[in-house]
Amino acid sequence: MTQSVTRQVQQAIMVQLYTHSSFSLPCLALLAIGWSLLFHDYLPASEALGWLGLVCLLLLGRWWHLRWRQPRLMQLPLPVLERELFIVVTITSIVWALGVLLYMDKLPDTYRAAMMMLSSLILTGSAIMLFGSRRTLYGAVLPLGFAMLFELSGGNEQERIVSCMLAGYLFVFLPTLLRRLRRDQIASLYHRFSNADLVAELKAVSEHLKLTSRLDGLTGIANRAHLDDSLARAWRRCHRARAPLSLILMDVDYFKQFNDHYGHQLGDECLQQVAGLLAEVLRREDDLAARYGGEEFALLLPCTSLQGALQVADQVRTALRTLDIPHQKSLVSGRVSCSFGVATLVPDQSLSIAELIQKADAALYHAKHNGRDRIEVALMGKVA
Repeated sequence: MTQSVTRQVQQAIMVQLYTHSSFSLPCLALLAIGWSLLFHDYLPASEALGWLGLVCLLLLGRWWHLRWRQPRLMQLPLPVLERELFIVVTITSIVWALGVLLYMDKLPDTYRAAMMMLSSLILTGSAIMLFGSRRTLYGAVLPLGFAMLFELSGGNEQERIVSCMLAGYLFVFLPTLLRRLRRDQIASLYHRFSNADLVAELKAVSEHLKLTSRLDGLTGIANRAHLDDSLARAWRRCHRARAPLSLILMDVDYFKQFNDHYGHQLGDECLQQVAGLLAEVLRREDDLAARYGGEEFALLLPCTSLQGALQVADQVRTALRTLDIPHQKSLVSGRVSCSFGVATLVPDQSLSIAELIQKADAALYHAKHNGRDRIEVALMGKVA
């Protein structure tokens, strides 16, 4: 078992023990009252009431203890919880053992047999409910079991035979059965939590793979595949709403010369800084910055007019100037700059996504042709 699964199994067993203890309290109270009513003629009233009062007081204390501990079962150390349960269960068993010692000598043979049956019922029920903790189980069974054996061994021949059978039941059959039950319980819980951990791990891996498949490995922003998927969804959405859809394509000016002069490592760092700048400029959740390929980037702006797209492009251009990445081989500036192509369409049946991309690409071409470090706009098939 891994440490995490072992901890989960131990916590589950402890929660089960406390749950079973809560269930057993009303059963024990009813059994104590029935015991007192059934055998009241054979014991002085003061002793009978004293024993019954002690049992009820003890069960009330256990109920309060369970109510106190229940909300914090997952926070407290497991050894502390097990030790507390062992103490209260052992005290309960000792009180029942006192009841056996009080009543047995004063009962006729018929009622002695009835008391043994009731005591055996308590022993078996306690063992079934507490087999999750070996120490707690022994605390519940041994005091009452030894009291029963002590009384039976001092009785007639039949009772001595029954005491031998009871000893075999308590010390051979019951431990063997409960050991098997405990082994099956641990195996079941282990498989349950192992499978749950495996499912959670697979889900996390799946989410990670899904995320990484949508991101560009170098820049950390959306890749081309994610852009294509988002563009298709944005097209359908804007078509239904009859809203404008804007696309900005941008290209780092003279990036080949930047790579040749500064090296590919600084070239990669340059692309990463540009991508980080794009992610910061975009404010709306629906907007998307993506690496289009090489040194080209794309900004997808759903439900954005041409004027809004121009503002975004100008913000990027201004922020890039502020970033002030040196570029000694640039023919338009001493720092890294970009050319921008902006296209805006209101999607309808007569248009396609390819036309929007083509218009933005044509506008970008004109921006580079007209001197770079500038913004060009495509309008209805024309470039302005």
